[in-house]
Amino acid sequence: MGAKRTPPSPPPPIRNPNPSLRQRGVGGAELAASAATTTKQMLAFHFLRALSRIHRATASPVTRRTRNIRRAAYSSMARAASPRRAWSRAILGQARARRSRTLMRRAVMVRRRRVAAAASRIAAGGETSAAAARAALPEPPPPIPRQVDEPARADALRRLVPGGAGMEYCSLLEETADYMQLLRQQVQLMQGLVNLFSIESAGNTLNHTKNKKDYIERKRSIWLGRSTNSLSKITKLYT
Repeated sequence: MGAKRTPPSPPPPIRNPNPSLRQRGVGGAELAASAATTTKQMLAFHFLRALSRIHRATASPVTRRTRNIRRAAYSSMARAASPRRAWSRAILGQARARRSRTLMRRAVMVRRRRVAAAASRIAAGGETSAAAARAALPEPPPPIPRQVDEPARADALRRLVPGGAGMEYCSLLEETADYMQLLRQQVQLMQGLVNLFSIESAGNTLNHTKNKKDYIERKRSIWLGRSTNSLSKITKLYT
């Protein structure tokens, strides 16, 4: 009989060209921390760019500027989030609809100024076009009736989370978790800006400028308190 065959030796293991990826792939903690840092940077980038646009705009009342800052904060939060999130799409959709209504009103005002003789006819046409544009906007989805096994807090979460009116409970919980994360980062960013403006306002010697900055700071603090209150409500309902 012939000699007994020996089994072939196993091939050598493939070397990892990047050994650092082996440690990061164990738990994904570093990857998650890097993603959170990137989200914070994107949130700060979009919000500071929106603030610069508001600052370069024409002079407007403090109340309107405060409202624009609040809207810019939420729009920046939606842009920093994933585009697959329903709440971010809902906020950006509201911003686009609001911008289209503003442009439509400006176009109507320009037409009224150019054609003064037919002011009544142009005004009626502008109102008709505005009503048609509002009718062309997509209607929000009808609220889903609460299931038997759903807790009572599901309806409250659907009212607090943007775009949550037509969500199922499992999707609603996922959207709420992501919305809470971005809202918490937004509150931290606004708190840092409020502290920065407080330091600058304390070092200002002009009384009228200081009073104006103090008023703006109080308005921002009020909005920050509302955001914190909204975050605490969602946290109580989610946990």
